[in-house]
Amino acid sequence: GDEVCLDGRAVVWEHINLVAAASEVSGLAAESRFVYIKYWKPRGVTCTTDRSIRGNIVDAVGHPERVFMVGRLDKDSTGLVLLTSDGRVPNAILRSKENHNKVYKVSTRYPLSNKDLQELSEGVVITTVAQRDRKAKALCAPTLPCKVDRIDRYAVQITLREGRNRQIRKMMEAIGNEVATLHRVQVMGITLVGLRQGQWCELSEEEMEDVRSAIYGSS
Repeated sequence: GDEVCLDGRAVVWEHINLVAAASEVSGLAAESRFVYIKYWKPRGVTCTTDRSIRGNIVDAVGHPERVFMVGRLDKDSTGLVLLTSDGRVPNAILRSKENHNKVYKVSTRYPLSNKDLQELSEGVVITTVAQRDRKAKALCAPTLPCKVDRIDRYAVQITLREGRNRQIRKMMEAIGNEVATLHRVQVMGITLVGLRQGQWCELSEEEMEDVRSAIYGSS
């Protein structure tokens, strides 16, 4: 057989395969130590791990292990929140450059015109607060283009790939409207299927494939 060299050294393919296999087993072993759950947040629950705050999500979920949120919903919003004890997950899922979609159903106070939908989909300038160097700083910038599908005169489905603070509410304010209700229905391929309001469950094997793809695809 022919010998393949890399940097002047013979490559031992069996060794490479064993290392790759060991790495995969190590990743799966790490998963077994962590918790990955999805929760249907009701209105009134606050997305904070500060248990001194009444109605905090930690007490609402009541999981026996320590978990934290992957992204947030404000107190008046409802729907899907992911929680985990795996510190790799939040950045892997939330970074906008990874294009991990988050889908919301939104109803508004005033009717939405076709022009409104176009402006929302192309991006509007909003001001949000970002944490940089442990300091809160105002960030005034256009939102990334997003998918906006009409449900009816007062409701749309919005698919975002970024997650700025209170983004959809500020987007609606930018076009002279107000959010009446905001409900997150999907993060990546993970949905509320199998849940009722206020319930949580562990992610299925299929849903875990999305999590693995986010972790290892962004590493």
